[in-house]
Amino acid sequence: MPVQFASPGVYIQEIPSGVRTISSVATSIAAFLGAAPRGPVNKAVRIHSFADFERSFGGLAADAEMSYGVRQFFLNGGSDAWIVRVVKDAAPASRTLLSAAAANVLTVTALDAGVSGNGIQLRADYATAFPDSTFNLSIIRDADGRAEQYANVSMNSADARYLPDLLNGVSQLVKVTRDVGQATLDGLPAGTSTSGPIADVQAVLDATHTDFRVVVNGLAPVNVSITLPTDIAGGTPTQRLTALAAAIQAKVRAQAGGQAALLAFTCTRSGATLVLSSGTGGEFSSVRVLAGARNNAAGALLLGAASGGREVDAVAGIRPALLPEPATLTSGAYAATDLDTLPDATHSSLRISLDGYGPDVIDLGAAPAAGANLAAKLADVGQRLQAAVRALKPGNPAYRDFTATAQGSTLVLASGSRGAGSAIAISAAPTNDLAAGLHLLAGAVLSPPPTNAYLGGGSETPYGPADIYPAFIGSRSLRQGLYALEDVDLFNLLVLPGVTDSGVLADAAAYCEERRAFFIIDSPPSATDVATMVSSASGTDLPKSDHAAVYFPWTHVADPLRNGKPRLTPPGGTIAGLYARTDANRGVWKAPAGTDANLAGVQSLALTLTNGENGSLNPLGVNCLRTFPVYGAVCWGARTLRGADQMSSEYKYVPVRRLALYIEESLYRGTQWVVFEPNDEPLWAQIRLNIGAFMNGLFRQGAFQGSSPREAYLVKCDRETTTQDDINRGVVNILVGFAPLKPAEFVVISIQQLAGQIQT
Repeated sequence: MPVQFASPGVYIQEIPSGVRTISSVATSIAAFLGAAPRGPVNKAVRIHSFADFERSFGGLAADAEMSYGVRQFFLNGGSDAWIVRVVKDAAPASRTLLSAAAANVLTVTALDAGVSGNGIQLRADYATAFPDSTFNLSIIRDADGRAEQYANVSMNSADARYLPDLLNGVSQLVKVTRDVGQATLDGLPAGTSTSGPIADVQAVLDATHTDFRVVVNGLAPVNVSITLPTDIAGGTPTQRLTALAAAIQAKVRAQAGGQAALLAFTCTRSGATLVLSSGTGGEFSSVRVLAGARNNAAGALLLGAASGGREVDAVAGIRPALLPEPATLTSGAYAATDLDTLPDATHSSLRISLDGYGPDVIDLGAAPAAGANLAAKLADVGQRLQAAVRALKPGNPAYRDFTATAQGSTLVLASGSRGAGSAIAISAAPTNDLAAGLHLLAGAVLSPPPTNAYLGGGSETPYGPADIYPAFIGSRSLRQGLYALEDVDLFNLLVLPGVTDSGVLADAAAYCEERRAFFIIDSPPSATDVATMVSSASGTDLPKSDHAAVYFPWTHVADPLRNGKPRLTPPGGTIAGLYARTDANRGVWKAPAGTDANLAGVQSLALTLTNGENGSLNPLGVNCLRTFPVYGAVCWGARTLRGADQMSSEYKYVPVRRLALYIEESLYRGTQWVVFEPNDEPLWAQIRLNIGAFMNGLFRQGAFQGSSPREAYLVKCDRETTTQDDINRGVVNILVGFAPLKPAEFVVISIQQLAGQIQT
């Protein structure tokens, strides 16, 4: 920025140096396409270890050649890869969850299409901070034990813990959609907050217990301050509670400020409880009672879930029912007088077994069931039975969470555990048996054996020989198959393990040329001898591209799925790892071949080649894998598929081609700043400076021939490369040349005998 001279003095300004460092790009980021046990379809996923592959794609599978190729890649020195799972056709597993009223409320769908989604288990429970309104959803994948839990979630879309908002885009296993129409949402009942039973408000309220806050439909809290004794006037506990309900309603409405939800708020007495209601139904209807900022009365009035009250939001009715189901035992129906005298001194015990534990004897006491009618007496017996069972084994979930509840004229017993393994059994006690009197033996109905709740319907059709081309070369606009890599910024190596279809190879080689990448091709599986491989290399089976190389023969590796027995696998993944190791140790200009290019994890080769057989393949551009004493299995070739002697290609060798690709990609990314700069000598000088610095760095690393930079490379950008006509068209031309190192394929040692010298 120019300095503004205002007064005499010394002024300092910084000026740009024109140096813009060109960073080297990575050279060995591999892209793999093929089948996998699970994972996203037609989507590139980046991994940095085989453990990442196991987490995302399920690890090794006998019918997934790619899984072995990826394993060999990392075993031989690879560290960075993109994985694309390919199938012919796949559908995701899903499950629609039902409410307690058996209505569809939530659909859970596996993120990964295919049969792997059928192994995802769901669990839903109500052990939350607001057990009458919210729920917990747990998702477990059986294959690897991966689990996710979403606690205290709601079906209210305005709630901060609305399940679809919390889960979608976060879960690595599933996505969810709410299956409730607007008409159903509008018809939901008003939300309520019901206190626990209050004996007498006069006894629990005093000068230090007068305040609490009410939240209606998620609006700002409204403070309620009870005026004593005015707000609880009355001669009986019922009259005092009725007066208090009216006072609470009036105080909330008085602070409405025109808000319809507060104007419709009601507070009524129901028996010995207070019932606070939003007054209007719909999805967002709810009432919460919070502690007062001072002189808290919520605890004294048993208002709010934290104080023993019940808070039921409108959306409570569209929560998923408990999953999976527990084992249950439903008693026979009770007549109106069956519990008038039971239990008693000689009928108080029974034996129970939950989930195979026990049986244990429990005693309900000799006092008859309390209550004015059958429903009350059933509830009393259920509470006593539940308390006695839970006290048996407090550390065992089956016992700790056991329930015994009245339903109509029956008693329903349920194990505290759910799903497969949940079981319940009742038998007569040795003495003072009550089981028969409670109709828990004859006439009782045991639920069918419960099962775990899984997603279902996931399917996939693996690609067969006739499906390889459409599966691997899909729609570019839809990012299918090979073109899923369109979403990848950079990859350098492409491997299609075991894929040798000539159409796929041709298209893949063309795509590599477009993306400045290199294609590692497996020899055809039918090439089990040298003659067949010669025929294949001489014909049209392989693309004649200098962006690709083929390796022969296939390899045997130890198969962990078969206790280490040898498995015949294509060499592409192993070679990609070798490329990465060589790049890291020596540089991309070093041929990935020679005695130090050992193939880790390879036990043997499918075919042992002789020097003569190697000599018939090498001139055709086929890179051979050899076994040598001491060195073991090594790569013994570094030619591209235009490396046949007859082609005389300047990109005959793999390291020369890959070095050129590396320089091209680095310069492409490192000169983006040039666009729209003034196209004249100052710009050209900066270009020469920056590209020259980059090329000189490579020269100092030993990437080029020559003993001096002048012999190794050139960078030219001036009036000769960029004419006035180019300038007028907005073009700047840069000429970069380099003298590549070429591998010493043939080492010739000349030996001669020296004749004896005659002294003269």
